[in-house]
This record gives sequence, C-alpha cells and structure tokens, in this order.
Amino acid sequence: MSAATDTRLLLLGWNFRAGAVSVRDRIAFSGDEVREALERIRGRGLMSEGVIVATCHRSEIYGLTEESEAGRELTRLISEWRGVDFAEAARSSFSLEGADAVRHLFRVAAGLDSMALGESEVLGQIRSALRLARETGTTRAVLHRLFESAVAAGKRARTETEIARHPLSVASIGFELATKVFGEIAAQTVLVLGAGETGSLFTRQAAEAGVRDIRIANRSPERAAALAAEVGGAAVAWETLPDALPEADLVVGATASPFTVVGRDAVERAMRQRRGKPMFFLDLAVPRNVDPAVAEIYNVYAYGMDELEGAAEENRRRRLREVPRVEAILEEELSRFLSWYGNLAVVPTLNDLQRLLAELRDAELDRLPPEERERFRRFADAIAAKLLHQPMRRLKSEPDASRRLDRVEAVRHLFDLDR
Repeated sequence: MSAATDTRLLLLGWNFRAGAVSVRDRIAFSGDEVREALERIRGRGLMSEGVIVATCHRSEIYGLTEESEAGRELTRLISEWRGVDFAEAARSSFSLEGADAVRHLFRVAAGLDSMALGESEVLGQIRSALRLARETGTTRAVLHRLFESAVAAGKRARTETEIARHPLSVASIGFELATKVFGEIAAQTVLVLGAGETGSLFTRQAAEAGVRDIRIANRSPERAAALAAEVGGAAVAWETLPDALPEADLVVGATASPFTVVGRDAVERAMRQRRGKPMFFLDLAVPRNVDPAVAEIYNVYAYGMDELEGAAEENRRRRLREVPRVEAILEEELSRFLSWYGNLAVVPTLNDLQRLLAELRDAELDRLPPEERERFRRFADAIAAKLLHQPMRRLKSEPDASRRLDRVEAVRHLFDLDR
C-alpha cells in the first residue's frame, strides 16, 4: 500500500529453499546484470521502484507495483531474458507481498534465511543491492527506507545477540583455536600442506585474516607456486618439508594423501629446534595428514576433523538458541517500518475519501436550483464531516502498523478509491 494508489510491495525470488538448482543458476545475476535487470523491469513498467538482492544462493527482486499480474509478468520477463522455460521458472520461484515481504528481507539481513545460520556476508550484499539500485535510479523513498531498515535490523541482530559470534566452518574454528594459542594469528608463519580446494580455501582465508607469512607445500610445485603467487606467499618444495616444519607456527594438513604426511618424530625434531615454542596443527584432511600422537608433545596443539566438526555442531546449537531473540528484534524493526509505511498511506487515503464525497456531493447539488445549492452544500459538508470523523480518528490512531495497513486497504477497496 502506498500513498495514493493501490501499490503493492512485492517480492519475487529464487533461492536455495525453492526450486531447482539448475533454474537458480541460470537466473543468477552479476553486478552488471542486476543493473540490466532493473532497467528491463523499469522499461516494462512493471515496478515504480525496484531492488535486486543477488548472492550465490539467491536472486530476489523487491519492488513497488500497481500491476495485478506483476509477479507473473516479472517471471516471464526474467525467464525470457535468461533462457529459462517460463513454467519451470514459475515453479521454482516464490513470492510474498506487504509485511511478509518485509519480514523476509529482515530475516535475510539477520542471517536467519541463510544456509549458514547467522552468516555476516549477506549484510554487505544487501547494502550492495541498495547501492546498485540507487545507481540505476530504481529506488526512491519506500525501498530506500526498506533496505536501510533491513540493514539496521541485521546490525541489531548481530550486536545484541550471539547469532553470528560462534564460527561454523571448520577452517574458521581452527583459526579461532589458533588465535587462542598464539594471541595474534596474523604475525605467525602458516604452512599449508596441499594446494587443492581445501588448501586453497584456507590459504585465501589466512591471507584475508592478515597473515603475512604464508608458505605452501604441494607435490605439484607448479600448483604450489601459483597459489603462493595469488596470496603473496612462498612455495616450499615438497621434499624439503622436514626442514620447513621448524619455522612453521601453524601447519594445515589439506592433502589427499592416503598416508600420514607429518609424523611424531618429525614434529619432535621441529620442537627441539623451536626450543619449545608452541606449534599448532590443523588437520583438515580425511584420512589425517598429521599423526594424532603429535598432540602428546609438550606445547603442540593438534585438531582433526572429528574435533572441529564437533565444535562446529556445538556452535550451530548456540546460534539456534539465539533465533528467538533475533526474531523478537526483527519484529520490533518490522513494526517500526510498517508504521512509517502505513503513515504514507493514511493521509492520502483520507484525502481521496474526502475527494470522493465531494464529487458525490457536487453531483447531487447540480440537480438543485442554483439558489439552493450553497445552503445544501453546508448541510452536506456537515454530515460528511460527522460521518468521517470517527473513522479518520481510528485510522490515524491505530497503533498496530500491520492492522493500520489492512484498514487502509479495506477503505480503499470498499470505496473504490483506486478506480
């Protein structure tokens, strides 16, 4: 519901909860494609305002529309553009309106609608969605306020609860454990064994965390060199691994070797050269790259997938316990937005109702002799004022934002104010 017309707040989306992955992948938007999609939607006249939230797991289009078939036509536009069968795109989509669409966006911003509960990255993606819409010129008062409110809701959820404070990935948990051992992980030397998918992911995470001394050892020297160049690290020849161990503070096992790569004897020799300085092993390989017995050595800390996955599961349970608190915050923010949004509709609706009554009054007065019109005009205005006084007062003073919007909608429908 908007200011003076039957405008709906509409959400049409494709995400990991709805539909086929093949459809979602073909509909996914890059940054430039978001701009193009918004321009196509505006060009078709389907929405007066529009914002698209595009991540690796979702493509969600938020907009204001006066079209009764906007969802269907929007699906048709996107399916034709992306080369997806219309029926298949429709089956894989979901749509929400009004308060339900707002609530969904707030849940996305708070990380409640993510594959990883409480993820933080999505908040930046929502900011980016608003920025792209601004640059494209498809957002004005309503959607700007909506997305700013979503960001505020997401921030509150993360600062006032622990929904995002306990890491869920084993690599992040390993980083957290290593930080507890060393204090400042960025100042340590990290040795990654393996340059495959797991090793590469961890290496990039270490670089993003500010680690300056990253070394990569891999049986293929070319892959080790390529990964090292990407993060500004150094490649270590596989055959010199025993010599590299004493210099490493954190060793990450991430090779596909079916046999142990680092044994207890090698670690004992390394610790003698380190003069007992703590050493941390994070074994992300299955089967293990590092002999579990190294944990028996003084000042050596070693964690494998069993321990890390156990910690990840406990952290998931911790986050789940925070969901009711997050939902309470979101409902507060939802009420605040709907109150603002409802007020946009109340005054124009009352003005439209007064206009309608004035038109009816004038139509009837035209039937009277001119000399009687002014007297009956005053009489009709007095009746209209008394008739509208109580409904107007109740509409303006309704404290429940969602109920106020429902009442505005009912008034506009009953009196056909959008004809």
